[in-house]
Amino acid sequence: MPTITTLIPAYKKEYLGETLLGLARQTFRDFRVVISDDSPDDEITHLIRAGHYGDLSRSLDLEVVRGPKNARLNHQSLMDRWAGSSPFVHLQLDDDVVFPEFYRSHLAAHRTGRFSASVSRRWVTQGGLMPVMGINQPAPVAQSPLLHVPVDAELLFRTMVPTCNNWIGEFTHMVMSAEGARAYPRPPVDDLSYYGWLDVGFALSAVQVAPLVIVRDHLGIFRQHPSQTTHRLNTGIGRVSSLAWVTTALLAWREGRIAATDVVTAIKWNVRQCLERFGEEDAMINESFDLIQKHGGDLEQLVVAWRPFWLRLLAMHPATAPGALPAREPAIA
Repeated sequence: MPTITTLIPAYKKEYLGETLLGLARQTFRDFRVVISDDSPDDEITHLIRAGHYGDLSRSLDLEVVRGPKNARLNHQSLMDRWAGSSPFVHLQLDDDVVFPEFYRSHLAAHRTGRFSASVSRRWVTQGGLMPVMGINQPAPVAQSPLLHVPVDAELLFRTMVPTCNNWIGEFTHMVMSAEGARAYPRPPVDDLSYYGWLDVGFALSAVQVAPLVIVRDHLGIFRQHPSQTTHRLNTGIGRVSSLAWVTTALLAWREGRIAATDVVTAIKWNVRQCLERFGEEDAMINESFDLIQKHGGDLEQLVVAWRPFWLRLLAMHPATAPGALPAREPAIA
């Protein structure tokens, strides 16, 4: 059994070579890689078989499986395939890159305590590999003298949910413990949950199992480019992502983790963002606005009204409907 299983939900062939290079140069070597190919006509699989990535794919303990041809379901199918088979698991997105000390540094952080996940800082790039900016961290983390900073549920909810600020970052820059990975978010069946933004939902769910630990080193890059999922919010599935912060804030308030004023702050931010992305002509977004306007003065009533709306919105999309994942595909390369 390897120490770490690296899961790559792959769609964009353009960046995969650099992603594999980051893994091939890791100074910690006890990991295996599973690529779930979501590319059209299994193009990535054919490229790997043809030797397109050269020694990169041959130097890794690599398995390739056929993906479900849906980005969200690809993440979930990989987590199901992993199924606790190693002490740690890493969801490496196909357009990001980790630096050579990534795994060694994350495992060092995990050795300092019991944590659901370790999270390192990342540089932001504009398409290439050259860093152009970093991501600000909240004061309790940024001002800590520690290299490894524990973050408990109270701190994470307080610094993330009211301002709808995902300062934690993306899955690429997290290494989950097997215990923490059990909190990976799934579409809810009959109630609100932190499912919506997958990385945010995981962090908020997992921190209730055990704290996160922040590694205050920049150990990778988050690549911004026009084709990334973050830029496709004005779509059907984008409604789920756009309204997820409202659901998150309402649930956090119901659980006593944030104040009513924090929910109001989050909803105001969310409404502005939705107006920018969708305008005033989207029926589902307008329905959410109507619910907020009608029940916003009574959060208990808003929670009651929001629940069936949110579950109906999730059920409208195959990727977010409960039980949407097909049977697991066998390995193909």
